[in-house]
Amino acid sequence: MSARDPNARLPRTPALARAAGVELLDRDVVPGGAAAGGAPGDLLLLHGFGGDKEQLRPVGDALCPAGSVAVYPSLRAHGASPRPAWGYSVLDFSADLHRFADALPDELHLVGYSYGGLVAAVSAVTWAAPRVRSLVVVDQSFDARPEKHVADAWAEGSLLRWHYDFGHLPDLLERLGVPVLVLAAEQSPNISADERARLAARDRVHLSLEFIEGTHADCHRDTDAVTSAMRAFYRRHFDSASASGAAGEKESAA
Repeated sequence: MSARDPNARLPRTPALARAAGVELLDRDVVPGGAAAGGAPGDLLLLHGFGGDKEQLRPVGDALCPAGSVAVYPSLRAHGASPRPAWGYSVLDFSADLHRFADALPDELHLVGYSYGGLVAAVSAVTWAAPRVRSLVVVDQSFDARPEKHVADAWAEGSLLRWHYDFGHLPDLLERLGVPVLVLAAEQSPNISADERARLAARDRVHLSLEFIEGTHADCHRDTDAVTSAMRAFYRRHFDSASASGAAGEKESAA
């Protein structure tokens, strides 16, 4: 783990870091900057397949406010993290995060791109509110897509990524009171038209579907579009000044 600022408010050392034979994910903890902002607290940002801890760094750098930290892990078999020969389900990836969760800030806003979005969603369900305050999923389907399975060197990861339906996760997050933003890339087939319709029909108090330009491979690179949508989402759910102002307007109207 590394930090760019030695004076940053770093999380505690994970208890498992002292256990023999346990390998933890490589990760960076980066303090928020005075010129950044929009997120209402500490962030945990998870990249997609083929990426690493640098993939969402521009998003976190733009959003993480001064006094907070953004945590960027490289998921298993990515970057400098451990590369086990097996264990590539979303549950395995999420378990890796749990192994150092005791060292993370007490409250987190989760962000996940592609497969990292599913890993973030499973982690949000198991950690639950109030530890996880919100979840942003960037262009990742919750539906099973077995036709996308590829039996190559990553056969296990491909099978476990595509053969299981995670459509129950938004329901569980709603029950837990964790607000969710799904950002769908306009030119991406990753979230089908049918699933987009189902997501759009959900109660926007709990889950919002927004669209951003780009394909699945490049949508996360449009930092301005992604962070603009995320800032609006955070204001809607966490801007107490706006909330109290809206309540006052309603009372005046009554």
